[in-house]
Amino acid sequence: MTGPERRNRANGAEVRDWLDEVWGRTEAAVVLARGDDGGPLAERRLMGEVFDAEDLAELRTLTTTGEFIDDICRCHGSMTIALLDAEGEFIGSGSVHGETDVSWERGRFRNNLEVADPEQLVGFLERLGIRMR
Repeated sequence: MTGPERRNRANGAEVRDWLDEVWGRTEAAVVLARGDDGGPLAERRLMGEVFDAEDLAELRTLTTTGEFIDDICRCHGSMTIALLDAEGEFIGSGSVHGETDVSWERGRFRNNLEVADPEQLVGFLERLGIRMR
């Protein structure tokens, strides 16, 4: 990959810095229907909610631990994990691709994270009542 596409891609360290900042302000997370093509977050169907501090910490680990692939999946993703601050405002989101990748702020960073433990992520989402398989 060369030219403008490469210049518009954030490296893993840049995305991790953003993730640390945004997760540090996160008070809740919601799982919303559809991926990056789903329209405004506030207008999507709610699939699951995470308010408990321990569950938020687990979700953070599951969706931020792994390796950045320096590319994006060509699909839009199947669902979106949206982070909310203390005022209930959306402060960040990541689309889930298959059972292995999360694309945090895809249009901004253009760098999917291949999660370290996809089985645990699937299990977490299934505990929220979200059928992955």
